[in-house]
Amino acid sequence: MGESDVDPSEAIVCPTCQTPTRTFRSYDPRIAPWYLTWAEVNPTLEPFDPDTTPAVIRSLPPAAAVPTRPPGRSGRPEVHRWGQQQGTRWADEMSFAIVGHYGHWASGWRWGVGEADFGGGPVHAWCCPADSMGDPEQALSVVTEALVEWRGWLEELSERFDRFLPLLLADPTDPAAWERAALHLLTVVVDRTCADGDWEWHCRQVFGWFLGLAGLPSERHKPLLDQSIDGRFDDFVTPSNLLIQDVAERFGRAATGQ
Repeated sequence: MGESDVDPSEAIVCPTCQTPTRTFRSYDPRIAPWYLTWAEVNPTLEPFDPDTTPAVIRSLPPAAAVPTRPPGRSGRPEVHRWGQQQGTRWADEMSFAIVGHYGHWASGWRWGVGEADFGGGPVHAWCCPADSMGDPEQALSVVTEALVEWRGWLEELSERFDRFLPLLLADPTDPAAWERAALHLLTVVVDRTCADGDWEWHCRQVFGWFLGLAGLPSERHKPLLDQSIDGRFDDFVTPSNLLIQDVAERFGRAATGQ
């Protein structure tokens, strides 16, 4: 897929800078994970076999043209420049190929922890081309590992959602039930993202998925989360247990209108 295949009207807002950008191909909405809905990522609706993933990744067209990373540390100018140019172009092409094969849900394979390609995400296997790529075989192995890890995270979330949804659906007016769910999910997201980078974005996304499954209309999600979090989460800062508990309590009250 060449640069001409990207529709210039398909700008996406980077949640970190909050401005539309077309400078980086990675921000194309077809391969960016920031706005994925639960309908798109629900693992019960999208078949996936991790055992076949290595073969699938190696069968995709970009696997035949993996650029080799220059030697040296990622902070070296030539390595950084390679990562921003050849490495990112290749990772974008691989993202398009993976999404074309598996579906939009798979775009999350690059949502790494900390200051990764997208940043603040739950994936530990992939960071960015300069840090995560080496020779072609190693690069393909990391891509495979990252995709399987992202899928595993979605399956884990699905199981956790299923654990708490029956309690909420049985009595949606009980703030304690919402509080317990929020406390659990927030703790899990903090642990998975290491509260590194702009982790609050994915945290809000996970809560939005859960709220949607619990039957709350989408227009309520942002106001409810704004009221619960109240600007108290910081990038690169792990929230204290006291703050997590307070946010969960606020969430319970906000979800039930109390």
